[in-house]
Amino acid sequence: MTGWRIGVDELIFFHLTDTHLTGGPDELLFGQADPADGLRAVAAEMRRMDLQPAFIVISGDLANHGTVAAYKRLRTLLDEEFATFEAPILLNLGNHDRRSAFREVFLDEPGVDEATPYYYSRWFGGVRVLMLDSVVPGETFGLLGEEQLAWLERELATPAPIGEIVVVHHPVVHRGIIRHGEDGLILRDRAELARVLDGRPVIGILTGHTHVVTAASFAGTTAFTGTATAFLGDPSTRDGGRMLNGAGFNLCTVRDGTLIVNSIVLPSDQRVLFTYRSSDVTSARAH
Repeated sequence: MTGWRIGVDELIFFHLTDTHLTGGPDELLFGQADPADGLRAVAAEMRRMDLQPAFIVISGDLANHGTVAAYKRLRTLLDEEFATFEAPILLNLGNHDRRSAFREVFLDEPGVDEATPYYYSRWFGGVRVLMLDSVVPGETFGLLGEEQLAWLERELATPAPIGEIVVVHHPVVHRGIIRHGEDGLILRDRAELARVLDGRPVIGILTGHTHVVTAASFAGTTAFTGTATAFLGDPSTRDGGRMLNGAGFNLCTVRDGTLIVNSIVLPSDQRVLFTYRSSDVTSARAH
């Protein structure tokens, strides 16, 4: 495998998102797809590339219903499919996740209050990765809150020599084409986040949630939303969404203080798995 040297050649890592693991192979997404298949296919493609990543990041919606069984299945799959990389896997939580169940399985911390956010930072040479928790239980939008933003500001007070990478499940910029209900899918306090990041050596922001590859400028850097391993989102819908069969991930490289992201979407039939309108979500919440 090809090695890496920080600050000289390159730092390589993989960005995955929205694995949506279920409790078992009989529990299918939309009654059609086992999300484990997409994760296995992504892992196989990563192995085919014959690269040695410094780390792997998964930016939330790890489990589809946040059950202990789903997290146990995910942990087993990560051990089976990613062990060959011998790289740390940084996990981030999304709106489908349940903090208490995740902590019980992955951190051996049973009984932690569901309202307690899970955020942390990790160093890889001169690069710091800041993992944020935007989960608002029961909601599809995201929020960091004053306490987490204050922690982030303290972290950034000592800048990383090469740069900072921020990971958060909810996008900080809209998907692109205007659609009804899109404000329910984004980070609500993104303006406050921009204030904290402004002027800092942030080389990129990595997000998930929409299942649509997106790149846009934000707070003096670039925000990248990855496609999902569980299923793809259709970027052209103007109301609600259309979910398609397929999987993908991001190959990320830090070179000369710049984060470069190559989005990989695996070949698939991209058949429609499910469609919805924003009114369907509103109606479901009213009952």
